[in-house]
Amino acid sequence: MKARAVAVSLVSAALVVGGATAAVAAPAKAPKPKASITLSASTTHAKPGQSITFTGRTAGLKDGGTVTLQVKDGAKWVSLPATTTVKRSAYKLTDEFKHKGTEVLRAVDGTTASNAVTVTVR
Repeated sequence: MKARAVAVSLVSAALVVGGATAAVAAPAKAPKPKASITLSASTTHAKPGQSITFTGRTAGLKDGGTVTLQVKDGAKWVSLPATTTVKRSAYKLTDEFKHKGTEVLRAVDGTTASNAVTVTVR
């Protein structure tokens, strides 16, 4: 009977020590939220030379970052001169298109890109 009491005591002590060690271990780091940008246009149909306002929100990006408007040219994206700064996780910029046609646009901040928006100029 004594051997059984000693065995139970040893197992109990091992559990207490193991539990104490686990409680002291550093907590796991939370994964960094994925950065994102949204984009919307004030209109999706415009006349040549008409100003269009683009707005959006950001998540996981620092305020003060630069958002650039890009247009799709074939298979590649080309940056337009329209840029602005992120303030309180939001941005707003304006551009105009002089030529008739359909333009596919997105907003980028570094390697983070928004959804594409299509604007038809006629």
